[in-house]
Amino acid sequence: MTVPPAWTMAPEDTKAMRMDFSHVTSRAQAEALVKSGELVRIRFYPKRFGGRGDKENSGYVPPGALMMIDFANDRVSGLLELKAIDRLAVEPKYRGKSIVPVRILYICSGEGEATIEMKMNIW
Repeated sequence: MTVPPAWTMAPEDTKAMRMDFSHVTSRAQAEALVKSGELVRIRFYPKRFGGRGDKENSGYVPPGALMMIDFANDRVSGLLELKAIDRLAVEPKYRGKSIVPVRILYICSGEGEATIEMKMNIW
């Protein structure tokens, strides 16, 4: 399952602008954008799956990406409840030196089951 970036889904009569966070190369820059509302902090592995709140599990995304991330996490929860998976890998992909992921890939797998991938295009 692939979800396109939010800016591509804007109504045709609006002026949707392509997002670009390639200039965000430090946590200080990202935190400044969190304060202005342009980014939000996330955990790549959410708390409900045992994800820690440490720096290695933390990231930044535009607020519009939260709906996609919540959807993916809900889908993972359902697969866990069904015992269809027992492993989850989360792979953020970056552009250049940016610390804001351009894409987040969820790879779900289980014993004897097919691998399920969810790719979210962030910006």
